[in-house]
Amino acid sequence: MKRFLLTYFSPFVALFSPDALSDKALTAGYAKLIALSSTNDISASTLYSDGLDYSKYSLPYTFKNIYTDGDYAFNIQIRGNYLKVKSEVIDIDSSNSLRSRWDILNLTTSPQLTYSINKNYSLEGELELGYSNMQNKSSFYGEDDVKAGLREAKLLDWDINTLHITPKIGIVNKNTLSNGDNISLHTSIAYMFMESIGNKSNIKISNNIGIWSAGGEYTMKNAFDIKGKPFDIIVSNDIGGFYGNSYRDLSFGFINNTSLALETPININNTEFKIKAGVGYLSSDNAHGVTFIVGIN
Repeated sequence: MKRFLLTYFSPFVALFSPDALSDKALTAGYAKLIALSSTNDISASTLYSDGLDYSKYSLPYTFKNIYTDGDYAFNIQIRGNYLKVKSEVIDIDSSNSLRSRWDILNLTTSPQLTYSINKNYSLEGELELGYSNMQNKSSFYGEDDVKAGLREAKLLDWDINTLHITPKIGIVNKNTLSNGDNISLHTSIAYMFMESIGNKSNIKISNNIGIWSAGGEYTMKNAFDIKGKPFDIIVSNDIGGFYGNSYRDLSFGFINNTSLALETPININNTEFKIKAGVGYLSSDNAHGVTFIVGIN
């Protein structure tokens, strides 16, 4: 992220020239943040990397098996995401300082089609459609004329809106052991097309971003029960990141998520839902943090 921050503050050197805002590296950094907020393949719940704190909250809900036909099954996932990215206080000079902050809220819907190759392997296709709003909520401390220059250079008090479409394909391997426990492995690759819309701030984002992921999980079925309610224990490890040019714009090339979760069924109005909750540890070459897992199926 150092290169991203240096690009971000280049207008100070250029006397707050608005032309610096057209720098492709800057908008590519914004696009990566938006992609990080919306994708479910890269974990960033509470993460620290290279002077930046990332806090991400995501609530997915999946409608399973809406339509089935032989080896085909159709699902839909809807998801709300919120990402806050905050830097340490950066001294511009002895009299002025800035704490950068970006808040991103997005909503996605993902039609999913699964084809069962055999009893162990399935091919999954997905098309994610999403809307994002990104706001610059940076805090400035110092002289009014410097603040006015920052605002004129679009480094304070702006927001942008984007739409994205992300085709994704993956393969899943599932196995049931003799004791009833499950082991599953997965890998996927996706490509996000992102475009800004109706942005009064004149910050144009038009980027394509590659995203990959792989991982596995072990589910101990009916590991224990509380007052007759069964609980599964799920141990998983997932890794994901960006690929393509400037895949390390956010300083980390990938994020590894090792997690432990519990899952239990609940019945609401004669409809069974599965509630999943847990915690994980995030790590990579330049980042570390924790993640909290919440899911409803």
